[in-house]
Amino acid sequence: MRLSRRAILFAAVVLAGSATSAAAQSARGGLRHRRSGSGPADAAAPHERIPVGADDRQAYDLYRPDAAGPILAYVHGGGWAHGDRSMVHALPDFAARHDLILASIGYRLVPEVTPREQAQDVAAALADLVRRYPGRGLYLMGHSAGAHLAALVGVDPVYLAEHGLAPSDLAGVILLDGAGYDATGDRGTGFAGQILTRLYDEAFGDQAAALSPTLRIAPGVPLPPFLIFHIASRADSRAQSEGLARVLQQAGGQAEVIVAPGDSHREINVGFGQPGDPQGERAARFIAQAPR
Repeated sequence: MRLSRRAILFAAVVLAGSATSAAAQSARGGLRHRRSGSGPADAAAPHERIPVGADDRQAYDLYRPDAAGPILAYVHGGGWAHGDRSMVHALPDFAARHDLILASIGYRLVPEVTPREQAQDVAAALADLVRRYPGRGLYLMGHSAGAHLAALVGVDPVYLAEHGLAPSDLAGVILLDGAGYDATGDRGTGFAGQILTRLYDEAFGDQAAALSPTLRIAPGVPLPPFLIFHIASRADSRAQSEGLARVLQQAGGQAEVIVAPGDSHREINVGFGQPGDPQGERAARFIAQAPR
């Protein structure tokens, strides 16, 4: 029976989470329970929709616009074909604790557009934030497919150049368990490999190399520092993260890779920024480097 694309995407997320050992699941049982209440409903925190294009998805939701600290611009995941900007989970609370402005960026979805247009949507939102908050430190963060888009905008000058900006205008880039940093690379074997191949082929088509951040890094182009998280149970995410960091460093950039040993693909995102979450606290220290 031919699986629908939604079923394939769901299976990919389930596989990513289920690979963690039973012992690790037991050790983090309390944290998983604490995280389970955090989800898209957190978008109920006060916010304003800021359009940056004609399509309703070409917009960002602005939380805490009067905060004194840097800006955290978040790009949601969803396999390039699903999700929306309401998927902020614990980020409004995280932003409040660290006095950050939070912007949750929406973008058009595959198959109506390709990741190229999605990256253009992200860049348009960032440019609007720069105009709204000139001189403020701007950090770009994404999860899963959103991490791919954040990385692409963070390394390939073409997207921000449309708005008179450059990747170096970003104070930093934070990636959560991303995929597709090199969409031409090894996708694994078995059912998981079939899932990745299906997702990548439907998103990138014959443009995989042109839309792979790892392959778009050019020596001599000033880049922001990168903080790259991946879960321990995903071999593909580990390889993608380490490969991206290695090329960034070879090009003279800064990149640190951090393993989240007890999280699934979903948990690293849902739990990010909750009180005591180690990934959120590490990112908060990274963000604290921004100018005020």
